[in-house]
Amino acid sequence: MAKADRNTAARAAVTGENHAQALSWVRAHGLLHGLAPDAASAEQQALEAALLFALARPVGPFHPLAASGSLFGIAKASPGPGDELRLWPATGYEAEVLARLLPSRTSGDVSKVTGVAGLRWVRDGKYLALTRVRAAGQVLLAAQPRDVREAGRLCSAADLLPLWDQADTAFEDTPRRVIDISLAESAPAWSRALRRPLLAREVASSWVSREPTLTELAGDESALMPRPHGPVSRRPQIVHVRSTRGGTGCSTLSVQIAYGLTRAGRTVALVTDGAMLRHVAKDAADDTAVWHEPFAPAGGGRLLAASHGYYGDHLDVRAAEATSRGEIVVLDVGGRPPAELADLPAADLTVLTDNYRARDWVQVDVIDRRPEQIRVFAALDERFARWRRPSSEQLDADRLRTALDREFFYYAMTRLSAPDEVDVYDVDDAEDVEEWWDLGADGSPGHPDDILPPEDGAPLDLWRRHFLDFITAEGQRRHPDSWDAVRDTWITHNRLRNLQRLSADGDPIEDLAVRASEFLATLASEGDLQPRAATMEEQETWRTAKLTRWLDARFNAHLRHDAAYLPRSAAKTVMAVLDARFLAYGPHHAEGFAALADEVTGDDWWDAAAAARSLDGTAFPLPPGRDEDADVREQGWAAFLAAVEDEGARRHGAVWSEVRGHWVEHHRRLEQGGREPFAPAEDELPELRQQFAAAFAPITGAGVDGDSVTGRWVAGVRSEAARVRDFDDLIERHQRPGTGEETAAALLRGVRALGVDPQMPVVLITNMYRPMGGPEAVAETAAALRGHGVVALCTVHQRQAFEELLFAPSTWNDDRVRPVQEELGAVLSSALKDARKDSASPGRG
Repeated sequence: MAKADRNTAARAAVTGENHAQALSWVRAHGLLHGLAPDAASAEQQALEAALLFALARPVGPFHPLAASGSLFGIAKASPGPGDELRLWPATGYEAEVLARLLPSRTSGDVSKVTGVAGLRWVRDGKYLALTRVRAAGQVLLAAQPRDVREAGRLCSAADLLPLWDQADTAFEDTPRRVIDISLAESAPAWSRALRRPLLAREVASSWVSREPTLTELAGDESALMPRPHGPVSRRPQIVHVRSTRGGTGCSTLSVQIAYGLTRAGRTVALVTDGAMLRHVAKDAADDTAVWHEPFAPAGGGRLLAASHGYYGDHLDVRAAEATSRGEIVVLDVGGRPPAELADLPAADLTVLTDNYRARDWVQVDVIDRRPEQIRVFAALDERFARWRRPSSEQLDADRLRTALDREFFYYAMTRLSAPDEVDVYDVDDAEDVEEWWDLGADGSPGHPDDILPPEDGAPLDLWRRHFLDFITAEGQRRHPDSWDAVRDTWITHNRLRNLQRLSADGDPIEDLAVRASEFLATLASEGDLQPRAATMEEQETWRTAKLTRWLDARFNAHLRHDAAYLPRSAAKTVMAVLDARFLAYGPHHAEGFAALADEVTGDDWWDAAAAARSLDGTAFPLPPGRDEDADVREQGWAAFLAAVEDEGARRHGAVWSEVRGHWVEHHRRLEQGGREPFAPAEDELPELRQQFAAAFAPITGAGVDGDSVTGRWVAGVRSEAARVRDFDDLIERHQRPGTGEETAAALLRGVRALGVDPQMPVVLITNMYRPMGGPEAVAETAAALRGHGVVALCTVHQRQAFEELLFAPSTWNDDRVRPVQEELGAVLSSALKDARKDSASPGRG
């Protein structure tokens, strides 16, 4: 279960799926196809690229959708093996998305087609199957025919004539050919972006003017997917092109380096990823061959290229082959950790690629005008954040309890979505048993929001008992020295942590109280505190503020996770359910609410917890209507209430008359106040704080007056120590170009993170460089770096000429990038020449 959950988190982090969806996919498909497979066929890639292109750069009266938390209106995707792909629009934007995807034409110009020319739809259960006429490939979109009808109304209002309900028409053919030709090179990146919308939305804002790249959409590929030597004189020189993180252009720059060395007349063997190779080899690619010979610049050397596999599975084999094919071998190593490089040919030169970061090249001088006492409190915050308590070995029982907390969270989430799945793991599968009992052996912490349901929101004690009984026999065998202590205390321990709304790795307030007190006791020996030492009273005020901020954070988590479970009258609960359901149905049903007739008869529709969960990822409240729309808004609320009237009266007869009489005004105030459904009113917070503080044990430890702390917190009293951030506007920050030494020190952090031998020559490439201090800044930094083993510093500018294509495949042998290639080739040729001289010198080897 432990590995499965790590894989689940890795998939969900790029697709946007929720935990249950990602877990279900991983269980069904395993890792045979990777965690977020790319489209397998060129036609599928072309379809997916056309869909996202239409959303990112809509033609005609529409603009790109800015739905919160989505990629141009797409909230999540479920990419499968082969060509499978399901998409979910952001809630409430189904019709808007379809209006941009399905083809229409302007009434005045029949040749101008908006949307994806030739796109048609058919109903497929809960989805619309989107296909293009006379083409393979299909994408399932979570929408219904009623959303298509609404899309038609949107198009009509924009003076567009929908084409999707017509037979194939001649005036769609030309726009279709134009978009297919324009996306021929970039289709793999557009397609991958659509399959990884949660990852893609971080960088998508610039796609209105440039194409996406596979590199910026790679994510954490390590989570998602001998060397024979001849005589020294004939041994090829090896270049490792590396990075410390994804998205730095490592693969693209590997190609640029290979072309640059080829332009310098060298024979180069390049090993890079498969997608990169398809663009480099182009027409020279042979599907049956492993090594390819792309076109080389006239008068240059020779370039041979091979793929190391989509996940780098064959890097060691291709690297070994490369040593017999080129006088220089360029290996696209990327972000692989040093331990994975042992089977590769040892590097003669390491190239570190990293993207420009302003904090490396620009220094900030700070003028602090905050009051003296605020600066004292801020200094205590900063010192405490850096302070580490003396290390003490954690007891085996404590480590085991923490591991069980983490695993029980995943077990409880499974029980919530699949109540009949009661087994913790498959006892008949030895591998599954071993994986589960690794119990987070990789040491990675859980997510802070991995919080159990509230104690009264699920039968947690029953599940805890079953969980513990299921694993006890194996736990006793594997942990004989600590299991009895764990078994007798874990249920109480887990319940108390849940009452504080803590994840498995969160710190209880008692631990924070002890750590804060220990930190204050060390202040005298930790050096001067600026602008002056804190008085005893200030120290006590600061410690209280740390504890009240902890209470704020956990109370906010309680309100966020437990909104549906907060104490309220039956009538208010029903009105909150109606608030949430109207958010899903009300704004999108101009024709009334006939579709609710069947749905409102289900128990789940009226369940408060289910209604609250339906709000996940939804932007609320809706913006108040314009004055001229007030009557329409009132009519919508009244129509919605009438649609649920019969079922509401049947289920909640005792309070329905009160609900019916007050809900419209209640909902109006909710929207005007900017509150979400189920959110408590401001005057309810003190009592809720009191209930929350009373739910777990009093604060103890190191002289803390727990009653005073919780009393001040419940009353909403906040000292200046808790309001340090309120004074941030009194801090002035003035930027200036860093000196050569300052910038070199910042860049060297990345070099040291590679873990290379101190004698290894390194070339450092800053990609997407944006100059602030002119060429002198680069020259001064390069000079400072040379004393630390960095033989050269290259900067690849983000130039105006590259803004549209920016090293797109079509530019890789283009004169526009020739100066960059030639500079890289010259720098590496010189560095390799010096490296060969050094290796041949006496005492070197």
